[in-house]
Amino acid sequence: MWNEETAGQLGATLRRLRNESGLSQESLAYQAGITKNQLQLIEAGRSTGRKEGTGPSNPRMATLVGLADVLGISVARLMTESQL
Repeated sequence: MWNEETAGQLGATLRRLRNESGLSQESLAYQAGITKNQLQLIEAGRSTGRKEGTGPSNPRMATLVGLADVLGISVARLMTESQL
């Protein structure tokens, strides 16, 4: 089930893989075709930057494919490394 915990796990995994690849948030986001703000929210596991509007991030499959492609991995590996 997708919730705050699983969204946080995905975000932490993305952050780790991005850092291991030596990419900035801006660079990864640009290459994946999303905004830096979107990537920041995904890495934080949040759907919005507003404090009162909390909820888990829920990236689209196209977003996950773009991020995984830039990181040189499959979406399946991204999910596996996130323990989802």
